[in-house]
Amino acid sequence: MAMPRIPPLRRFFQLQIPQAFRPTVTSVLAKTLGRVNLEAPATGLTAVAYWARFSRWCSTHPTPGANTGKEGEGRDWLYKSVIEQETLNRGPMNYLEFGVYRGDSIRLWLTGISNPNSRFVGFDTFTGLPERWRPTEPAGHFNANGAIPDIKDSRCSFEVGLFQDTLPAFVGRTDLSGRLVVNLDADMFTSTLFVLTTLAPYLKSGDLIFFDEFSCPLDEFRAFEEFVRSFRVKYEVVAAVYGYTRVCIKIQ
Repeated sequence: MAMPRIPPLRRFFQLQIPQAFRPTVTSVLAKTLGRVNLEAPATGLTAVAYWARFSRWCSTHPTPGANTGKEGEGRDWLYKSVIEQETLNRGPMNYLEFGVYRGDSIRLWLTGISNPNSRFVGFDTFTGLPERWRPTEPAGHFNANGAIPDIKDSRCSFEVGLFQDTLPAFVGRTDLSGRLVVNLDADMFTSTLFVLTTLAPYLKSGDLIFFDEFSCPLDEFRAFEEFVRSFRVKYEVVAAVYGYTRVCIKIQ
């Protein structure tokens, strides 16, 4: 005797309610469950789910020779190894950094890239995070008191303000047809997703995207995953710091 087929667990939790019953279910839930503030436990469940997704992603994207992260938490190693591996000094490139703070990362890139025709642009408010990121980083954290890094290199410039205000105008007046290197230290999900979706039409095979807080599953990783699914992006992992705290993605 054939056993009845049990619906997959994933389908059960997705609550595939027939369309005819959805208005009734929605109305009942709005009058009952909807009146209870369950945001905190829901966020907790989402965090668990994304840690599981992130763990699976790490398992399916191994990187040989990942740095231990002990030297400058791996940032110097990651930049230098990718510059060498991808021969970024061979031709001009556009380097866009989102989340400059005091300019440590952009200085490393200016030192590592000697090509006179490369251009470096840093995007930041320089007044801190526009919204709360984590309990230890509330709105206003990473405040540079409006001070733009004092960098004399003529190849470098800055766009001051929220990404949502500065990036659309920038891409509208800038030729991004050459090789593009994007360094995302935006931390938050909203900021990271906005940058990725705005740059999506300009990203092409060979372009590189660095993530500085990739092991935050609810933020940079989640934004990247949503971006990849939405735009059907094909990519490969070029390099990563131990634990995938920092990674470099290459568009295929």
